[in-house]
Amino acid sequence: MPDLSKYLSKIFPFLRKESFLNHFFVFALKLAILTVPFMVTLALLRSDPDVQKTMSSSFPLYHLAKLIMVSAGALLSAFGYSVTLAYDTHIYYYDVFSLQIAGGIQTFIGFSCLGVGVSWVFASLIIAGHGRVKPKLLYVLLGVIVIFILNVLRMAYLTWIGRDGSIFTAQKISLLGLAEVDHHDLFNIFIYIVIILLYALWFEITAPKRSKPQK
Repeated sequence: MPDLSKYLSKIFPFLRKESFLNHFFVFALKLAILTVPFMVTLALLRSDPDVQKTMSSSFPLYHLAKLIMVSAGALLSAFGYSVTLAYDTHIYYYDVFSLQIAGGIQTFIGFSCLGVGVSWVFASLIIAGHGRVKPKLLYVLLGVIVIFILNVLRMAYLTWIGRDGSIFTAQKISLLGLAEVDHHDLFNIFIYIVIILLYALWFEITAPKRSKPQK
Protein backbone atom coordinates (compact mmCIF):
# COMPACT_ATOMS: atom_id res chain seq x y z
CA MET A 1 0.00 0.00 0.00
CA PRO A 2 1.51 3.41 -0.93
CA ASP A 3 2.44 5.74 1.90
CA LEU A 4 -0.24 8.44 2.05
CA SER A 5 1.94 10.78 4.09
CA LYS A 6 3.67 12.21 0.99
CA TYR A 7 0.39 13.01 -0.72
CA LEU A 8 -1.17 14.45 2.44
CA SER A 9 1.84 16.73 2.99
CA LYS A 10 1.32 18.15 -0.50
CA ILE A 11 -2.33 18.89 0.28
CA PHE A 12 -1.58 20.17 3.79
CA PRO A 13 1.84 21.93 3.69
CA PHE A 14 1.95 22.37 7.48
CA LEU A 15 2.34 18.61 7.80
CA ARG A 16 5.90 18.87 6.48
CA LYS A 17 6.92 20.16 9.90
CA GLU A 18 7.82 17.35 12.29
CA SER A 19 5.63 17.37 15.41
CA PHE A 20 3.47 15.03 17.43
CA LEU A 21 0.28 16.83 16.38
CA ASN A 22 1.19 16.58 12.70
CA HIS A 23 1.93 12.87 13.01
CA PHE A 24 -1.34 12.37 14.85
CA PHE A 25 -3.26 14.35 12.20
CA VAL A 26 -1.75 12.26 9.40
CA PHE A 27 -2.57 9.05 11.27
CA ALA A 28 -6.17 10.15 11.96
CA LEU A 29 -6.67 11.24 8.35
CA LYS A 30 -5.33 7.97 6.94
CA LEU A 31 -7.48 6.04 9.41
CA ALA A 32 -10.58 7.99 8.32
CA ILE A 33 -9.79 7.38 4.63
CA LEU A 34 -9.47 3.66 5.29
CA THR A 35 -12.45 3.18 7.59
CA VAL A 36 -15.21 5.70 6.86
CA PRO A 37 -16.08 4.62 3.26
CA PHE A 38 -16.01 0.95 4.24
CA MET A 39 -18.14 1.39 7.38
CA VAL A 40 -20.69 3.58 5.56
CA THR A 41 -20.95 0.97 2.80
CA LEU A 42 -21.34 -1.80 5.39
CA ALA A 43 -24.08 0.15 7.20
CA LEU A 44 -25.96 0.67 3.93
CA LEU A 45 -25.70 -3.04 3.12
CA ARG A 46 -27.04 -3.94 6.56
CA SER A 47 -29.97 -1.53 6.22
CA ASP A 48 -31.46 -3.34 3.22
CA PRO A 49 -32.93 -6.81 4.01
CA ASP A 50 -32.73 -7.93 0.38
CA VAL A 51 -29.07 -6.96 0.15
CA GLN A 52 -28.36 -8.74 3.44
CA LYS A 53 -30.01 -11.86 2.07
CA THR A 54 -27.86 -11.73 -1.07
CA MET A 55 -24.63 -10.94 0.82
CA SER A 56 -25.16 -13.68 3.42
CA SER A 57 -25.25 -16.32 0.69
CA SER A 58 -22.27 -14.91 -1.21
CA PHE A 59 -19.12 -17.04 -1.41
CA PRO A 60 -16.87 -15.40 1.24
CA LEU A 61 -19.53 -14.56 3.85
CA TYR A 62 -21.33 -17.89 3.53
CA HIS A 63 -18.12 -19.83 4.14
CA LEU A 64 -16.97 -17.50 6.92
CA ALA A 65 -20.25 -18.03 8.76
CA LYS A 66 -20.00 -21.78 8.20
CA LEU A 67 -16.41 -21.90 9.46
CA ILE A 68 -17.30 -19.97 12.64
CA MET A 69 -20.25 -22.25 13.41
CA VAL A 70 -18.44 -25.48 12.52
CA SER A 71 -15.58 -24.43 14.81
CA ALA A 72 -17.99 -23.51 17.63
CA GLY A 73 -19.77 -26.84 17.20
CA ALA A 74 -16.47 -28.74 17.29
CA LEU A 75 -15.52 -26.93 20.51
CA LEU A 76 -18.80 -27.87 22.18
CA SER A 77 -18.49 -31.45 20.94
CA ALA A 78 -15.00 -31.63 22.47
CA PHE A 79 -16.64 -30.90 25.85
CA GLY A 80 -19.09 -33.76 25.36
CA TYR A 81 -22.17 -31.91 24.11
CA SER A 82 -24.35 -33.31 21.34
CA VAL A 83 -24.53 -30.46 18.82
CA THR A 84 -26.63 -30.05 15.70
CA LEU A 85 -25.41 -27.74 12.94
CA ALA A 86 -28.02 -26.70 10.39
CA TYR A 87 -28.49 -24.23 7.55
CA ASP A 88 -31.92 -22.87 8.41
CA THR A 89 -34.42 -21.07 6.21
CA HIS A 90 -37.13 -20.44 8.81
CA ILE A 91 -35.61 -18.91 11.97
CA TYR A 92 -34.59 -15.64 10.30
CA TYR A 93 -35.60 -13.64 7.24
CA TYR A 94 -32.63 -15.02 5.30
CA ASP A 95 -30.81 -18.35 5.41
CA VAL A 96 -28.43 -18.70 8.35
CA PHE A 97 -26.27 -21.32 10.00
CA SER A 98 -27.50 -22.40 13.43
CA LEU A 99 -26.17 -24.44 16.33
CA GLN A 100 -28.21 -26.29 18.90
CA ILE A 101 -27.38 -28.47 21.87
CA ALA A 102 -29.97 -31.22 22.28
CA GLY A 103 -32.94 -29.76 24.15
CA GLY A 104 -31.70 -26.20 23.86
CA ILE A 105 -32.51 -23.26 21.63
CA GLN A 106 -31.01 -22.61 18.22
CA THR A 107 -28.27 -19.99 18.06
CA PHE A 108 -27.78 -18.51 14.62
CA ILE A 109 -25.14 -16.25 13.10
CA GLY A 110 -26.29 -13.34 10.96
CA PHE A 111 -24.60 -10.99 8.53
CA SER A 112 -23.73 -8.52 11.31
CA CYS A 113 -22.20 -11.21 13.56
CA LEU A 114 -19.25 -12.18 11.35
CA GLY A 115 -16.74 -9.65 12.68
CA VAL A 116 -16.08 -8.11 9.27
CA GLY A 117 -16.42 -4.53 10.47
CA VAL A 118 -14.22 -4.86 13.56
CA SER A 119 -11.60 -6.78 11.57
CA TRP A 120 -11.46 -3.92 9.05
CA VAL A 121 -11.14 -1.34 11.84
CA PHE A 122 -8.24 -3.29 13.34
CA ALA A 123 -6.52 -3.68 9.97
CA SER A 124 -6.96 0.05 9.29
CA LEU A 125 -5.40 0.99 12.64
CA ILE A 126 -2.29 -1.00 11.84
CA ILE A 127 -2.02 0.02 8.17
CA ALA A 128 -2.49 3.73 9.00
CA GLY A 129 0.55 3.75 11.27
CA HIS A 130 4.22 3.84 10.42
CA GLY A 131 6.14 0.70 9.60
CA ARG A 132 7.00 -1.73 6.85
CA VAL A 133 4.22 -3.38 4.88
CA LYS A 134 5.14 -7.04 5.50
CA PRO A 135 5.20 -6.85 9.34
CA LYS A 136 1.94 -4.90 9.21
CA LEU A 137 0.23 -7.55 7.10
CA LEU A 138 1.48 -10.34 9.37
CA TYR A 139 0.21 -8.53 12.47
CA VAL A 140 -3.15 -7.80 10.78
CA LEU A 141 -3.45 -11.51 9.99
CA LEU A 142 -2.68 -12.34 13.63
CA GLY A 143 -5.30 -9.85 14.85
CA VAL A 144 -7.97 -11.13 12.46
CA ILE A 145 -7.30 -14.69 13.67
CA VAL A 146 -7.71 -13.50 17.29
CA ILE A 147 -11.04 -11.82 16.41
CA PHE A 148 -12.16 -14.99 14.61
CA ILE A 149 -11.31 -17.16 17.65
CA LEU A 150 -13.19 -14.81 19.97
CA ASN A 151 -16.21 -14.97 17.66
CA VAL A 152 -16.08 -18.77 17.73
CA LEU A 153 -15.97 -18.69 21.54
CA ARG A 154 -18.93 -16.29 21.59
CA MET A 155 -21.10 -18.53 19.39
CA ALA A 156 -20.13 -21.60 21.42
CA TYR A 157 -20.98 -19.76 24.66
CA LEU A 158 -24.35 -18.50 23.38
CA THR A 159 -25.25 -22.02 22.27
CA TRP A 160 -24.10 -23.47 25.59
CA ILE A 161 -25.98 -20.93 27.72
CA GLY A 162 -29.17 -21.68 25.76
CA ARG A 163 -28.88 -25.43 26.31
CA ASP A 164 -31.67 -25.32 28.93
CA GLY A 165 -34.05 -23.44 26.62
CA SER A 166 -33.38 -19.94 27.96
CA ILE A 167 -33.27 -17.28 25.24
CA PHE A 168 -30.23 -15.28 26.39
CA THR A 169 -29.81 -13.61 23.01
CA ALA A 170 -33.14 -11.79 23.42
CA GLN A 171 -32.32 -10.45 26.89
CA LYS A 172 -31.18 -6.93 27.72
CA ILE A 173 -28.43 -6.44 30.27
CA SER A 174 -27.86 -3.34 32.39
CA LEU A 175 -24.45 -1.80 31.76
CA LEU A 176 -23.49 -0.17 35.07
CA GLY A 177 -27.02 1.17 35.27
CA LEU A 178 -26.30 3.57 32.40
CA ALA A 179 -27.74 1.71 29.44
CA GLU A 180 -29.48 -1.48 28.40
CA VAL A 181 -27.36 -3.59 26.06
CA ASP A 182 -27.72 -6.98 24.38
CA HIS A 183 -25.12 -9.63 23.66
CA HIS A 184 -24.13 -7.91 20.38
CA ASP A 185 -23.29 -4.69 22.23
CA LEU A 186 -21.38 -6.53 24.95
CA PHE A 187 -19.33 -8.44 22.40
CA ASN A 188 -18.58 -5.29 20.42
CA ILE A 189 -17.40 -3.49 23.57
CA PHE A 190 -15.19 -6.44 24.46
CA ILE A 191 -13.80 -6.73 20.92
CA TYR A 192 -12.91 -3.05 20.74
CA ILE A 193 -11.08 -3.34 24.06
CA VAL A 194 -9.14 -6.25 22.55
CA ILE A 195 -8.40 -4.18 19.43
CA ILE A 196 -7.09 -1.31 21.58
CA LEU A 197 -4.84 -3.72 23.48
CA LEU A 198 -3.57 -5.29 20.25
CA TYR A 199 -2.84 -1.84 18.84
CA ALA A 200 -1.05 -0.82 22.04
CA LEU A 201 1.09 -3.95 21.73
CA TRP A 202 1.86 -3.13 18.09
CA PHE A 203 2.76 0.44 19.02
CA GLU A 204 5.08 -0.82 21.75
CA ILE A 205 6.74 -3.30 19.38
CA THR A 206 7.29 -0.78 16.58
CA ALA A 207 8.07 2.32 18.67
CA PRO A 208 11.68 3.53 18.35
CA LYS A 209 13.81 2.23 21.18
CA ARG A 210 14.47 4.93 23.72
CA SER A 211 18.12 5.60 24.23
CA LYS A 212 19.32 4.85 27.70
CA PRO A 213 20.48 7.85 29.71
CA GLN A 214 24.20 8.06 29.97
CA LYS A 215 25.71 7.83 33.43
